[in-house]
This record gives sequence, structure tokens and C-alpha cells, in this order.
Amino acid sequence: MIWDALALVGGLAITAATVFDVFATVVVPGRVSGPINVSRLLRTYMFGFWRGTLRVCARRPNPRMGSVFGAMLLLMLLIVWVALTLLGLSLIAWALRDSFTPPIGRFGESAFEIGSAMMTLGLSGHGATGWARALVVVAGLCGLQIVTVTLSFIVQIQTALRARDALVLKLESRAGSPPSGVVLLAVTREMDAHDGLPKLFDDWEGWAAMLLYTHGAHPVLSYFRSDKDGLDWLTALGAVLDAASVTIAVLDDVPGGNARLMHDGGVRTVHRLCHAFRLDPRQVTELSDEDVDAAAAQLEEAGYAVRRGCGAELRHWRRAYRAELAALVEHFGVKEPAWLGGQDVRAASH
Repeated sequence: MIWDALALVGGLAITAATVFDVFATVVVPGRVSGPINVSRLLRTYMFGFWRGTLRVCARRPNPRMGSVFGAMLLLMLLIVWVALTLLGLSLIAWALRDSFTPPIGRFGESAFEIGSAMMTLGLSGHGATGWARALVVVAGLCGLQIVTVTLSFIVQIQTALRARDALVLKLESRAGSPPSGVVLLAVTREMDAHDGLPKLFDDWEGWAAMLLYTHGAHPVLSYFRSDKDGLDWLTALGAVLDAASVTIAVLDDVPGGNARLMHDGGVRTVHRLCHAFRLDPRQVTELSDEDVDAAAAQLEEAGYAVRRGCGAELRHWRRAYRAELAALVEHFGVKEPAWLGGQDVRAASH
């Protein structure tokens, strides 16, 4: 009787915790505290194994994390949810084994009974009476709901990826690959889109807010990479933040209001994501006066009026996000945004 009671209580606890985790992960915006967090546990343990394997294969200290990891994470999430629910309900069935006809003799039979009910296979060789009837119905509902909710989760992932990557892919023609904030500003001026800078920063401010909402609520989205090696959502965010910092500190003939708003939103997104993945800020090398002067000369050549001697102010604005951005870049194994960039994008614009 004691073992039956323990199996009943344990099964109820495992099943309730798993069902709560499914709805907290998929349905509820943001993360609701619960007894378990399967998604975070899988990310923690699978990431270390996956990164170690890539290091051996690629022979690089920080190899690029491809989208395969995100897909594997989603698959394992579904498998673990189903396995935990099956375990919990099987324990309950074992505790109620005398309510089945004929009585269940082994734990494997109870697992098969519940698995058949969850998958609606109809292969059960046992009849159910009393509480066992309710258990079989609940098992069918749990199996159906987990699969349905997971499929809707995949649709959410695809929708969020389309919304995220559409603006990122447009950045290549303006800022190169890897993107550069200085090149973005220069090409925008040379293409007579100078008046479009406020709208550009408005678009990226909204994009950063969307990123904070979707990737904060579903961190697995962060592991889905762009098809292009040098153009990633994180690299793009860093490049546009650089463009906003340069606009605020260096450009003398461009209103900085929209750039400040984008800078504030982007910094908040970088900090929140760094905290969500439990990363410590990294030590970064700040821009030298020569780097600042080279960027000012490139922007002046493009037609902007620039301020001289603004290196300290520019470093101040970049310091707000560079350490956290470097931690995220190292974690995901993507390229950092370029500072000056190449000449291929600017040459193509003429």
C-alpha cells in the first residue's frame, strides 16, 4: 500500500509539473515559474555537448551554432514532454492496477496501456473500471494536447523567424556582410536615402522590441541562424546599434532623436537576452582614435557633416552594449559586426 501511494503521488506530481511546463512554455507569454523548466534544462545540457562536438569537428574555439541545434532542441523538447507525461501517468496506472481487467501485472504493461491511450492507438488488452476509466481518458487528452500545442509552437517559431529575418536580409545590400554601421550610414547617404535615416531607425527600434518579446518568451528562437554565414540577427543588431551610436556622437547634420530611441531599445534587448542566457559581459577592446577618425573620414566622404574629436562620446555610447553583445556573439558563435566594413557594398551603390 505504501508503494502504491508513493506511485500515485509521484505520478500526479510528474504529470502536473509536465503539463504546467508545456503551457508555461508555449501558451503563456514570457516564462512563468514552475517546478521544472524542460526547455532551459535541455538548452543547458545539450548546448555544452553540441558546442564541444562542433569544436572537435571544426577545430575552432567558438564554432558557429547552426540552425540544426534549434531544430534538435525542439524535437527533444517534444520527446521529453511526452516521456515525462507517459512516466507520470504510468505510475498512476500502476497504483490503480487492480482497477483494470485483467489486473496489470507489471509496470511495463501499465506503460503500454497509457502509451496506447495517449497515442489513441486502441491496442489496450485491459478493460478499465472506476478511477482507471478517468485515467485512460486523461491520458488520451494529454497526448492529444501535447502534440497539438507543440505543433502550434512550431508555427509560432516559423512566424517569428519570418518577422525577424526579413529586415535582417535587407541589411546586406546596405551594410555588407558582416554588416557595418558606418557602411550602413555611408551607403544610405550615397543612395540619396539620407532622409530615410529616421524611418530606418524607427523600423529597427520596432524590430528590437519584437526581438525582446519573442526571443525572451521563447529562447529557442535565438538558435535558429540565418542562411548567410556573415549575416545573422545578432550581428545585424550590433551593426545598427553602431550606426545609432555614430549618428548620435559623430554626425552633425542628422537629428539624433530616432537614433537615441533605437539605441535605448537595442541596448535593453541586448541586456535582457544576455541575462536570459545567464552570460557574463566580456572584456572588449574599445575603438582607438584612429578608428574613429577613419569612420569620420568615410562618412565625410559620403557627404555627411561630422564632428571632430568625438571619440570619447562615441566610446561612451558603444560601451552601453558592447560587453553584453560580445558575450552573446561568443555564445552563439557568430561574427561580430564590422566597424568600417569593405568597399564592395559602397562600390555597388554607385
